[in-house]
Amino acid sequence: QAPRLGLRRSKFARASCAPPFPSPSALAPPTSARPCPRMAPVLSREEETVEKAKKAALVKASLLHCFQSVAQHVMLIQSEPMLLKELCNGDMAETARLLANTSGLVGLLGLFVNQIGGKLSDIHGRKKFLMLGPIGNILWGSLVYMNPTNKPLVLFCRIMRMIMTTFSNTVMLGSAFGDSLPPDEHKAAGVKLSAVVGASVVLTPFVEAAILGRTKHPRYSYLVLALMSLFQTCSSASTFPETLELAKRTKQAASNILSTINPFGFLNIYTRGSRALAGMTTIQTFQLLLDGKNMSDITEIWKRNHLGWSVEQSRNFIVLYGTLVVASSAIFGEKLLKTMTNRQYTSLTNWLNTLAFSMRGTTKTWLFLLATLPMLPGVNGASTKALASRCTSLAKAEGFGMGEFSAWSNNLRSLASAIQPVLIGNYYAWCIRKGVFPGSVYWLLAISGAIIPEIMLRFMSDAEIEDKAVDKSHAAKAS
Repeated sequence: QAPRLGLRRSKFARASCAPPFPSPSALAPPTSARPCPRMAPVLSREEETVEKAKKAALVKASLLHCFQSVAQHVMLIQSEPMLLKELCNGDMAETARLLANTSGLVGLLGLFVNQIGGKLSDIHGRKKFLMLGPIGNILWGSLVYMNPTNKPLVLFCRIMRMIMTTFSNTVMLGSAFGDSLPPDEHKAAGVKLSAVVGASVVLTPFVEAAILGRTKHPRYSYLVLALMSLFQTCSSASTFPETLELAKRTKQAASNILSTINPFGFLNIYTRGSRALAGMTTIQTFQLLLDGKNMSDITEIWKRNHLGWSVEQSRNFIVLYGTLVVASSAIFGEKLLKTMTNRQYTSLTNWLNTLAFSMRGTTKTWLFLLATLPMLPGVNGASTKALASRCTSLAKAEGFGMGEFSAWSNNLRSLASAIQPVLIGNYYAWCIRKGVFPGSVYWLLAISGAIIPEIMLRFMSDAEIEDKAVDKSHAAKAS
């Protein structure tokens, strides 16, 4: 009977992917058997070469798309506040209020656009939605160019431009990277994107300053914006690959249509996701309060009204700043991510941002310039790079769609961006009216975007935030 028992057990062992010789776990009753983990397919040398070429093409196309999207943001960095100031008859408090409130509205409406677009991109693919930003900017730029004295239209086009450019760049590129790149390559691509952002910030102000200097009116910057968007539409349509294969696309059931348009779908991160995923996502949301688009309006107002800079001086600063960002990303970015743990990198950039923004609220030009140096490693969302890669891999392991998760993450970012510009813009206007030191607005930024996330980081364990952690609890939860 013993051989017969061994034969019967070996059949069960083969059915459960156990080795031919039964181990104690293989002799357990069938009800306790666990499914075999899926092994990654082994690729041949030729297949590996093809796969590397596809990834390289994706990163290259993403860098080109990102460069042009950022250029369309920076193209109006001086022109838009100048145009609105003209429409407000020179009232800076009213100009600051309009810029702040429209930025807040961008964040709120972005909740719907990011949720719907991210979910639909999981069904229909990424490329179609990536094209929405440049196509829309052709329209918005043309409308403002033809109607520069129509204040409601200028504000409407500002809102639509910021929403669609952010969605087609940040949300869709994040989804595409999640589809195709493992965590290490995702981090490296993020560093390259930061360098590209800096390069775009360096070059675009020369174009804007030249237009303002030659035409003496900001409306012509919108015409150039439309032309830049037309070029991006052609280049992205021809170079950007579709990263979501047909077999991997989700199917939308009729019963789930309402969930597609739910702007608060990001709450699934907290209800369906793990504690680690929820905690790291929240930390990134606070860190992104220091994103450039949340501060560009108040910074331009500060340079023009408190430092007394001209258009050329502001352009030179933007170019210097962008050059330093590129150099910092090239010299320190990837090196810091490779040599430091996720905790060390995040904590370092948080404290550097705290120092920088504590110094920046000054009327002394030399101190304002000096404050730029500490923020370089973590500025414009670079402080999130380590945790962002960890979050993406963790979300994929927990069964979230990459388009949907990217949309949820950016909805949290949009919610924060809806609050932050309104808060700092109206706080600045209140300081002007009440005679309070307006530079304290930068102290508010340091607290919300660096100190609070650093405190939250202290309450998370290394097992939760480090890439090498083995998430057994997540695997058990998924099963």
